Amino acid sequence: MLNLDIRTVLLSYTLCNLICAVVTFSLWRQNRMRFSGLGFCMSNFALNFVGVLLLSLRGIVSDFLSILLSNVLLAAGTLFLFIGLAAFLNKPISQTRNYFILVLYTALQAWFIYVNPSLQIRTILFSVTVVIFVGQIIWMLFHIHDQFIRTIIKELRIISIFYLILGVLRIFYASFVPMGNDFLKSGILEPYIFLGFQIIYLSTTFYFFLMVNKRLVHTLKDDIEKRKQIESDLQLSQEKFYKAFHASPSSVLISRVKDGKFIDVNDKFQQLTGYSREELLSSNLRSLGMWVDITERDRMIQLLRTEGTVRDFEFLGKVKSGEIVTLSFSGEIIKIGDDDCVLSMLLDITENKQIEAILKMQITLWEYSVSHTSGELMQKVLDEIENLTNSKISFFHFLDVKTNSLQLQAWSTQTKENFCKAEGEGMHYPVDKAGVWCDAVRLKRPVIHNDYDSMIDKKGMPEGHAQVVRELVVPIMRDNVVKAVLGIGNKPANYHEKDVELVTNIANIAWFVIVEKQADEEIQMLNEKLELLALTDELTKIYNRRAFFMKGAEEIIRARRYHLPLSIIMLDIDRFKLINDTFGHDSGDYALQCVAATLVEGVREVDVVGRLGGEEFGILLPNTKIEDAQRLAERLRQRITENSELKCKLKMNITASFGVADYQLKIKDLDELLKNADTAMYKAKNLGRNRVELFASEIA
Repeated sequence: MLNLDIRTVLLSYTLCNLICAVVTFSLWRQNRMRFSGLGFCMSNFALNFVGVLLLSLRGIVSDFLSILLSNVLLAAGTLFLFIGLAAFLNKPISQTRNYFILVLYTALQAWFIYVNPSLQIRTILFSVTVVIFVGQIIWMLFHIHDQFIRTIIKELRIISIFYLILGVLRIFYASFVPMGNDFLKSGILEPYIFLGFQIIYLSTTFYFFLMVNKRLVHTLKDDIEKRKQIESDLQLSQEKFYKAFHASPSSVLISRVKDGKFIDVNDKFQQLTGYSREELLSSNLRSLGMWVDITERDRMIQLLRTEGTVRDFEFLGKVKSGEIVTLSFSGEIIKIGDDDCVLSMLLDITENKQIEAILKMQITLWEYSVSHTSGELMQKVLDEIENLTNSKISFFHFLDVKTNSLQLQAWSTQTKENFCKAEGEGMHYPVDKAGVWCDAVRLKRPVIHNDYDSMIDKKGMPEGHAQVVRELVVPIMRDNVVKAVLGIGNKPANYHEKDVELVTNIANIAWFVIVEKQADEEIQMLNEKLELLALTDELTKIYNRRAFFMKGAEEIIRARRYHLPLSIIMLDIDRFKLINDTFGHDSGDYALQCVAATLVEGVREVDVVGRLGGEEFGILLPNTKIEDAQRLAERLRQRITENSELKCKLKMNITASFGVADYQLKIKDLDELLKNADTAMYKAKNLGRNRVELFASEIA
């Protein structure tokens, strides 16, 4: 057998590991981002290079370097090879026990170097450690389930098995063959064993290189297949997006965030706005004025930036015809090239909003009718319709079927204040003399005149009438009879059938509310008349006895509660029976009417004048002291006496006797107060009539 020099073999082994380290370093640098574990594999060869180099320098460098450190580095290199292969082959394995084995191995090596030096035991320890690590590598390689990985590690399995066999042989060799204490003279087989390790490491490097490249090729093939699949999916996605984008039942568009420039639009959006695709793609949202309030778009963009997506954002938009529509926006910000763009889906919810507005208006009108007149109610209806249709003028005319004329009933607030100064409220206007706007009455159907100036039969307008650009007039029908007409005008855009439907619905609702209100007003007016008749003396048109006592009871309560003065005057026309007997009852009635008128003219509005019966009258004077009541009674007596109309018709002087009393806390009710005033009045009669007397307790 050829006797090899072990130092020469180690130097050759060192050079071999250097080459392997350089090769694996190149693999790591090129593929470290693709595959895991290459760094640990490279570290294995680097550690082996340093370890074998230090081992070959035995006797030249210190024992620590050439024995302890070199052996630890060689064992650690094998462990790093195991860790690197596990990571590369996607086989995660816990290495805690192996780190413990490496630490234990280091401690035992130090023991048998410095405490109980033994080359033989150190050799066995090293070989056992390597066999443990290599055994785990073999176990891992035989438990790979990935089919592709299994095909690229076949050679590595064989090499690992040879590595294990060589390690086991060295254990047996070191166990039975005396090795002495000089590693460089440890036996004839040691150089061949290290030569075997060298061949194994070269083979490992070669097949590891092939394995990395095979996996790289496989990965590239996978990447190509995935890219093809992605391209296919992308193309399919683009086709789906294109179809979904352009065939969507909703209006869809893509616009640039910074200036609103249109990037793409679908057919539905073109139908919604009335613009062609070319017009849209050559302009932007701002230049076309599609947002009625452009600050709303800024607010929507801010919401998109903070929330990411926005759903059901409502705003007012303007289409090509000038029509104002209510739109609901849903969308998100997307990136196209370097530009932030908005993918938008718009729904025209104008009709829904109008339905909501109609329902809300119905409730509003009922509530409004409670505290407002029918005229104010009609004006409210017109104001609401103008707001919903974006019109500038509107009117509500009732039709008098008997005279075939329109009663100019109501105009909207805006029409009266800003546009129309013509007189006519409450007047009747013959249908035959009306212009084309009255076609709604003649034809019994809604009429639209979007170019009013071009109409032949439009006829003139009264002075101060609002200028009409376009109009929509709707008849309100009941039993095929036109009851009223409701008209709106001067909308910025043309009127269309949707406006007809909207205004017709509102007009019918309004008519029902208005008719109910008018009926309520008529009932209220009749009730007020009945109440007035029940409280008014039919002859003199002043309060009757019942009303006088009702008012008197209220004033008694007020005077008692707030400690206010209250006085009462009672008067009786002197010798009234003589007037009736001499001049007749008509003259007597005339005298009563004149006296009542004189009394009403001579008192305050807060004072209560009433006929108590026959020729007797009473006057309640709230917040009035008895002295002031006496002075008032005297003035009234003089007026009656000096009444020229009475003198002229009756050819005699009419006089009256007055009694005055005031309220005191001991007085229980109006009857008692009237009794006091009556007592004073009869004192005046007894003292010669045509005079004023105050009530005093001694009179009673």
